[in-house]
Amino acid sequence: MAARYEVVLMAWLQRHAWWGLLAFTLLILFFGIGDVIIGVEWDPGIPLGLAGLTPAQVANESAPAYRLLDFGVRIGGANLTVIGTLLTTVLLVPFRRGERWAWWAMWVLPAWALSVFMLYLAFGVAPGQAPPPPMISGPIFAAISAAILIISAPRFFGAQGRAVSGGASRPATSAAD
Repeated sequence: MAARYEVVLMAWLQRHAWWGLLAFTLLILFFGIGDVIIGVEWDPGIPLGLAGLTPAQVANESAPAYRLLDFGVRIGGANLTVIGTLLTTVLLVPFRRGERWAWWAMWVLPAWALSVFMLYLAFGVAPGQAPPPPMISGPIFAAISAAILIISAPRFFGAQGRAVSGGASRPATSAAD
């Protein structure tokens, strides 16, 4: 009985784990939009963690430095918005249809999240400051999204439910996934 339960649970996870990836891509989109609209004040933990200064302290020390920092955050937000939009689109259309290339393309998400962490790690944290929030969330996003992709792999590469279309094999899935 337990083995049957495990098989049913794994099949359910393989079909529905993509919702976790969708939550991550929408979160990236949300943070990107926040950065574009609000600027450096959207996440003051980043300048505090990296430079040991709040955005207001940066502004008091140098208005041009604050302007440059704010611009960097807003342009980074535009990049996050594009990344979130593209990954969400890949998930909602070809990934849900079970297209293999979409599974491979979604590995951009854990790779990107890990690279964010690595960049913060290489840059370093200001003495006495807590790590900036992306330094904590990056490895978490990377690990969870990689686990979801691994769990989803049988949908794209397994022998069960495989359909052949145009010479490329992919699993048959319904749009209700």
